[in-house]
Amino acid sequence: MSDFITIPIQDSHRLVNTGNVILVSAQSQDKKTVTTVAWHMPVSNQPKLLSCALANKRYSLELIKESRCFCINIPEFKLLDAVVFCGTYSGREVDKCKETNLTAVPCSKIHGFYIEECVAQIECELYSMIEAGDHTIMVGNVVDAMAQKHLFTPDGVIDINKVQLIHHLGGTHFGILKSQEK
Repeated sequence: MSDFITIPIQDSHRLVNTGNVILVSAQSQDKKTVTTVAWHMPVSNQPKLLSCALANKRYSLELIKESRCFCINIPEFKLLDAVVFCGTYSGREVDKCKETNLTAVPCSKIHGFYIEECVAQIECELYSMIEAGDHTIMVGNVVDAMAQKHLFTPDGVIDINKVQLIHHLGGTHFGILKSQEK
């Protein structure tokens, strides 16, 4: 154990926090926003459920509670500046799509919008909410999903040789995956 160091508890999540970053878009009536989320995961195959954890202070959480739906958008690395902006500023004070030149397009199955510049989108109806400390875990039932077809391998996974997804390493640190041959 001499090669190990103690990690401060407040940073312990960074040991498992290297998944790709998503943008969650939410709309209630004429109010809309998009926020950056690093904490998310699939939680069920039947029904198909995905979850994401949003800070309780987030404007997007308020809109999701009102509308009972949200859209998960998958950005690529070239959108990093927009992704950082959307995670830094509140949609209560600023129109994030306007400020970042992101295009909001109406969803097909939910009252909401997706980000046209993202490589994939997943429309969700709110399935449940779980209070978890200073965050709320939003569980969404997937009702529609689409992705740029050239980005998928024949066995149905994103081809990281064709797209560089943003991976959050902690704080203001981001990276991309590199393909490895077996």
